[in-house]
Amino acid sequence: MQWKQIKTIFIVCFLILDIYLLVQFLDKRGQADIGIIERQESSIEEQLEAEDITYGKLPEEESEESFISVKQKKFPDDEFKEISDLKNQKTIVIDKKMIVSQFEKPISISPNQSRDKIESIAKDTFIYPDEYTLWNWNEDMNVLIFFQEKKDRPVYYNHNGLVLIFLNDDHEMEFYVQTMLEDADDRHESQSLIEPLKAIETLYEHQELEQGDDITTVDIGFHTRVPLEDGVQVFVPTWKVTVNDDQNYFVNAMEGFIFSSNEVSFLEDTIEMITEQIQSLEDEDLLEDILSFLNQRIDG
Repeated sequence: MQWKQIKTIFIVCFLILDIYLLVQFLDKRGQADIGIIERQESSIEEQLEAEDITYGKLPEEESEESFISVKQKKFPDDEFKEISDLKNQKTIVIDKKMIVSQFEKPISISPNQSRDKIESIAKDTFIYPDEYTLWNWNEDMNVLIFFQEKKDRPVYYNHNGLVLIFLNDDHEMEFYVQTMLEDADDRHESQSLIEPLKAIETLYEHQELEQGDDITTVDIGFHTRVPLEDGVQVFVPTWKVTVNDDQNYFVNAMEGFIFSSNEVSFLEDTIEMITEQIQSLEDEDLLEDILSFLNQRIDG
């Protein structure tokens, strides 16, 4: 009889303990759920402020736009004379798509010059300069990068619409490569663009932003969405978010996903493409000079 009483007491005690633990668990889970709800209810502005992530005035853009489709330009025969008449240059057009030009006398620029001055000097050396905008002077590979513009916006990191000007160790322009895109056509109906703040929120949610970051600028351009089999490329409006003046992120302004664009990798891939293309050059001296220069860039 005594044993049955003891067993009953143990069962009751364990039952009370289980109930206590269950209550504690439900209480903690409720607190966690409340925390999640509070975070979800707080605005992105409040979350950024809590992380000391700052940004200035954001651009106001059209609320709807469409994809654009573009083909690579083939330079017609009547433009060859204009290309060959460029001063101080030995120029060849490969497959009517790529201009390769070496300066007979290298042209000096200085890192101390203003961005506008550098852009002005460089644009005096190639055709259709108003179609391009200076993107960056990549000091790691010593290359001036110009992106072609469509609808007054840059097309980011596209092999078929850029000018790369290669400099020597004395900051002299040695030669350049130019490709070009044809006129753009709107593709399909217009769609809503995500707002600039939403692009910032996308980066925040993907943990691309760190505490104390300063979002320097937010601009819009185009990024390659998909290449098609007929040679047409589809470009999508894209937010470029610059963080701390030196790191660029690209957010698809229609679908909200992040494009990965590593500048050094892009340059390496482009140089490999150029190297393959110029193998067909009949001018052996020009071929040897440029190949030697490019190989130095790839080898670092």
